Amino acid sequence: KMRLIDLSHPISNEMTTYPSDPNVSIVREKEINRDRTLLHKFTMGTHTGTHLDTPSHIISGGKTLDDFPLSSFTGKTVKVDLNSISELDKVDEKVDGIIFDSSWYRRFKEPEIYFGLDRPEIPIYLVKKVIEMGVKYFGCDLPSVDVSGSKDKPIHNALLQKNIIIYESLTNLNQLPMLTPFQFYGFPLPFVGLDGSPVRAVAIVT
Repeated sequence: KMRLIDLSHPISNEMTTYPSDPNVSIVREKEINRDRTLLHKFTMGTHTGTHLDTPSHIISGGKTLDDFPLSSFTGKTVKVDLNSISELDKVDEKVDGIIFDSSWYRRFKEPEIYFGLDRPEIPIYLVKKVIEMGVKYFGCDLPSVDVSGSKDKPIHNALLQKNIIIYESLTNLNQLPMLTPFQFYGFPLPFVGLDGSPVRAVAIVT
């Protein structure tokens, strides 16, 4: 039986955002009783909530959203955690993406903690393995693949220089199987020339 699992945090005025990023603002612009239609305007950062990074996010002149074909944002994916990274070699199918589950998504509604200094770190040997495997994208449930306040962003650089798309702030990762491939979809909005986009990330698990 096929199940759709929503891997994106809900978007609202109340949602937490990265400390240096703009807040989300959703404003009602039209009313049915006055304008015959209900319509809202929203503003939010390109890296707010569940989102993806393209190389231009940190590399000057790097690829932007529209430089990637749609196929870049979907594929066969496996989830790992700290205990199962060493078993990635046992996956005998070619995979398009790796998702790292640190369970940190559970802290999303506690911004001081979620965006704070004590968040889990992504092991460098996992980053090397991801690059070695030649995947299209790497995802995690952390607000950033790099440690809090990192100036030189080594993990962003390592992945984005290889044009490996980064997904950050994924959620509900406990519902995904460990080391068993599933289909992932994480499409951006079709912005032209931008560095990233909020995404509705979804996994299909059979």
